[in-house]
Amino acid sequence: MWNDQRLLDLLDIEHPIIQAPMAGSTTPELVAAVNGAGALGSFGAAGSSPAGLRSTIQEIRALTDRPFHVNLFNPGTEEFDREARPGQHLGERLATYHAELKLGPVPEPVPLFGPAAEQLEVLLDEAVPVISFHFGVTAATVARAHDGGAKILCSATTVSEARYLEEAGVDAIIAQGAEAGGHRGTFDGDYRRALIGTVALVPRVVDEVSVPVIAAGGIMDARGVVACLALGASAVQLGTAFLGCPEASVPTVWREALEAAEAEATTVTEALSGKPARAIRNRYIDELEAIGEPLLPYPAQLSISRELRREAARQGDSRFVAMWAGQGVGLIRRQAAAELVSQLVTESRELVNRLAGV
Repeated sequence: MWNDQRLLDLLDIEHPIIQAPMAGSTTPELVAAVNGAGALGSFGAAGSSPAGLRSTIQEIRALTDRPFHVNLFNPGTEEFDREARPGQHLGERLATYHAELKLGPVPEPVPLFGPAAEQLEVLLDEAVPVISFHFGVTAATVARAHDGGAKILCSATTVSEARYLEEAGVDAIIAQGAEAGGHRGTFDGDYRRALIGTVALVPRVVDEVSVPVIAAGGIMDARGVVACLALGASAVQLGTAFLGCPEASVPTVWREALEAAEAEATTVTEALSGKPARAIRNRYIDELEAIGEPLLPYPAQLSISRELRREAARQGDSRFVAMWAGQGVGLIRRQAAAELVSQLVTESRELVNRLAGV
């Protein structure tokens, strides 16, 4: 039923559906379940050590013999200022939160991601078939990955970013609309100017590049799938929809917040990590946005809350948990990943026939 076969052939998948590689929430079980349903399962590897990443890839391969996808962050985003320390007001806020949860002193920030160069070598050594990057990618990195036999995807949030990625040699572009949950993939200019809705962004990117385009942002069900394919996308990428699956690694408090939230509950904020990202608003976001002094740079801002977030999740306290979510969150369903993919395919087929009057 899929008229555009370019991405299906490129990625060797049956359906034009990609499960977003959400770092910290994806698991080998989720990847394998999505793969088994004929879509592309993905693992977010930004926070994995090289040794841990190799082990995860081998675990995925033990569960599925289908192609899968691993995501890394642009190595340039790993720059870590070891001298960065919170200002007075941020320090006081964090100390208050630690006291409320009966934690010890606020920890100093430490590096959380990468090293991306070593992670990439693991992916190439393990012959991972599809690799994607967030926050941009260089032509040299694309060439290195191509030399290793991998297909390369990367996110764009504007038409100019998409043009750059095509020139860099990527095989397909993920057009990330403003509705998308998690970190914005913006790498060229102010992210505020790049908050372009999926319906506006996708057809413009499709018109400007020759490589296949993957639509992402706010897509939760067959209506979103069919709409994005009608806009010219060759496939869709869903993240928040898969957070409702039992195979995803999602703390109970976050899962409950997802099931209770509507679009207006989410916001794009730098308070969580130091980079703009869409998440469910809570006390932590509200109060840190109001402190009136600069936050720590990324990723130190995320690092300094690591013990707070971990303990809050353990206690079931949503006030201090980073609950990434897209604006389509109100449509989330609790169901197995393979069932979700099957439902998306079946309902998309029915919708296309209904629109055609069949």
